Amino acid sequence: MPETTHPGGDAGETDARRPRRNVLVISSTERPATALREALGDVDELRVVVPTVRQSRLQWLANDDDDVREEADAAASEIAEAIPANEAEAIAGDPDPLQAAEDALADFEADELVVVTRPDEDATWLEEGRAEDIERSFPGLQVTRLVVEHER
Repeated sequence: MPETTHPGGDAGETDARRPRRNVLVISSTERPATALREALGDVDELRVVVPTVRQSRLQWLANDDDDVREEADAAASEIAEAIPANEAEAIAGDPDPLQAAEDALADFEADELVVVTRPDEDATWLEEGRAEDIERSFPGLQVTRLVVEHER
């Protein structure tokens, strides 16, 4: 899985009065930066995963996802660069958003999980219902769903 690591914005040093925040963002929308900056505030360690949901059934069946993976990787990098964090990592993830979350949590110790989606009526066939599945699948983790209209 291609992976890029980016230094975060200017989040500064961790304030000794607040607990460390490690946040995993699973975003099926490519441009949620403004909404995420407002929702997240200070983050110590950030991992952004953009699942490769923007593919047709034929592309998915044929494993023809190179272009979609490149787009998802670029979107993840763009999101990570826009969110102030002491450390940030950005990757393209599995086309199934739930599997992408499980994969990311296997080696990233998150305190919070933020699921960013388009409105239900704009969801792709790979996204339908998966945000709710993610919310139910991690009972010990603070999970927040953020619905974002297309942003430029």
